[in-house]
Amino acid sequence: MLATLNTVLALFSERSPELAALDIAERLGRPRSSVYRLLRTFEQTGFLDYDERSGRYRLGIRLAALGALAQQSSPLQRALHPVLIRLARDSGECATLVVRSGAIATTVDIVYAPQPLVVPGVLGGHPPLHASAGGKVLTAWLADGERGLLGESLTRYTPATITDLPTLMAQLDDVRRSGVAIARGEWYADVYGMGAPVWDHTGAATAAVTIGFPSVRAGAARLRQLKPLVAKAAAEGTAVLGGAPRVSTVEEVPARAGASSHRRVASDRRRRRRD
Repeated sequence: MLATLNTVLALFSERSPELAALDIAERLGRPRSSVYRLLRTFEQTGFLDYDERSGRYRLGIRLAALGALAQQSSPLQRALHPVLIRLARDSGECATLVVRSGAIATTVDIVYAPQPLVVPGVLGGHPPLHASAGGKVLTAWLADGERGLLGESLTRYTPATITDLPTLMAQLDDVRRSGVAIARGEWYADVYGMGAPVWDHTGAATAAVTIGFPSVRAGAARLRQLKPLVAKAAAEGTAVLGGAPRVSTVEEVPARAGASSHRRVASDRRRRRRD
């Protein structure tokens, strides 16, 4: 029963917050009669809510309560929650904490800023690895053998979504050089995101601190203002975890970055020899 509950709950997402019983039965590939009985049981136990007007199910309020309890019980979330509070205060934007398990990124903590117009985060949401700031952060430092987590094709969410793998890899090179990832309307067209890695004591990018903000507040000057705030928050989170940031150097840039990178490397080496 628990496995079935998990399967049913996984059908709901930001893009499918409500589902009809028939949709659920089709996606599960099970008889409608047995699915109806399951849904009624999950409704009675508070895991699902049923809207009489629309005839659709949505995630129940009990999950929100359990999510809040889990948010308080995770050591990582407890340790980094004050960092998010400061980031939301200093940036004036919604701050989130994102972690990755395999090919899935998950938002595990959210702090809202006192703005009249904010981008709402989704606790427990799954930002795509290739189209979100947090996803890019958690992908940028993967070993080459792990890049397969991205899959062979990249889902397009908006006209700005990067669906070409070489282009995405070049952007991840930039993320490693700068330490900050930016998503420009790539998951939701009118939403920008910015994130930076939190390093643990093993040298792994264990989480990403991010902010989300509407495109109307995404001018060049605003991005320059936000970038050091996000980097500072990530550095604070790294210090809390007793980690040390991995600093990329020009020599670490892959060959596809072009001959100009090699010229910079040679110039740097000549400069060091003169010094």
